[in-house]
Amino acid sequence: MELKRYGDIQPFAFADIELRELTPEAFTAASFAEVVLPIGVERPSRENAKDHRMYICFQGEIEFVVDDETFRLGVGDVVHIDKGETYGFHNGGYQEGRLLLIRVPGPQADGAQP
Repeated sequence: MELKRYGDIQPFAFADIELRELTPEAFTAASFAEVVLPIGVERPSRENAKDHRMYICFQGEIEFVVDDETFRLGVGDVVHIDKGETYGFHNGGYQEGRLLLIRVPGPQADGAQP
């Protein structure tokens, strides 16, 4: 058993966004991280190297582009991005955005960046 308390996890900067890695150290099959997106931040498009990448929105509205399809992710919405798909996102809203990011496999398993 491994317990991670949210308040004990230090966030870290990744470009213009903030990440808080929530994954227990013993769990390498997937990873879970909170992504904090300030107003105006943009994540340029890139190819997904993970087998699966999912974003769940729990604050704000975030504009995503996945393989040239543009849509807004609102509170409670989930987007799944397959390996090889190109994706990017932008917080053009009026409040900070917060997403839960689920990656399969997790960074501990393949050494890749978020």
